[in-house]
Amino acid sequence: MADIESVQPKIPLGHKVRAALGALLALLVILTGVAIVLVVSLSRDESRVKDDVPFATAIASASLDAKSVANDQRGFLLTGDSMYLREADQSATAVRRELATAVRVATTDEQRRAASASSAGFERWWTATRAEFARYQAGDKQAAIAASVGPDRALRKQYEESLQQTRSLGQTTLQSATSWLPSSATRAVVILVGCLVVALLAGSVIAYWLVRQISMPLFKLAAILTADPL
Repeated sequence: MADIESVQPKIPLGHKVRAALGALLALLVILTGVAIVLVVSLSRDESRVKDDVPFATAIASASLDAKSVANDQRGFLLTGDSMYLREADQSATAVRRELATAVRVATTDEQRRAASASSAGFERWWTATRAEFARYQAGDKQAAIAASVGPDRALRKQYEESLQQTRSLGQTTLQSATSWLPSSATRAVVILVGCLVVALLAGSVIAYWLVRQISMPLFKLAAILTADPL
């Protein structure tokens, strides 16, 4: 019986070259995709920090201006100088504006509720303080002073405590965001470098294989051409 040889079809060199180039292109696309994902992730973390800054800034400014209102209150009740009234009105307007800004730029429901509660507490105290000023100007100085150190002082303590809690909330959120950003950047660099090393190794293997596939037939052809004729 005649032996039957099974002939294995050879893959044309052109197909091999195209496959190798396609693999290199796929590595480039994958590496580019990873880089894009990492950049988008870093941009998202940076946006998170930027979103938290206005809230923390507004609350910090409101706390500072609220202290100025309290100082002007005491100054007026001690001296009766109307200059303190004007300054108290200006500082109170600033506090209202800054707390309204905090409510508007809040990034979470917790921040929004806290800022709204601080705003409501300040309004209660400021309404009582203006009533003190009116009593003082009407000649009832003792009643105005008694109110300032009695029930109105309790209102001031309440809004100051609320405002401090709101400020702590803003600072905690901002610190959390800013502490996350460096670690995100470090992780992104590590991942990108790792992907680059893998891509370089894989690309070197493919390039070596491709050179061999092209050079071996050339070497064989050169050997045939330079062989001595029989």
